[in-house]
Amino acid sequence: MTTIGTKIRNRRKELGLTVDELAERIGKNRATVYRYENDEVELSLEVVGTLAVVLGISPAYLAGWEQEKPVTDIDDGLATIAEIFTPLSPENRAKLIELGRLFVNDQNNKTEKQ
Repeated sequence: MTTIGTKIRNRRKELGLTVDELAERIGKNRATVYRYENDEVELSLEVVGTLAVVLGISPAYLAGWEQEKPVTDIDDGLATIAEIFTPLSPENRAKLIELGRLFVNDQNNKTEKQ
């Protein structure tokens, strides 16, 4: 059975990311990424979700709930959003989510009027 850490390392290498680049994108330091890759710490669901977004794989695959690696079409925009969102406080995360919802509603309203 492939561990979460092995999946993280393999996918990081598939994407051509260094440990430092992955650490920056998830808002952690390189030592933490090494601990993740070596299965030295248990990952929270939040960390699994963030890693999955940045690595472009499903959280279910990363956590071991799915056997196949469904790779999503994640563009740099989503990876950047994850990078920005991760280090925010819960209060600022809520503000950013609300702002995103306002943009979606505005876009939906413009589409309906066309």
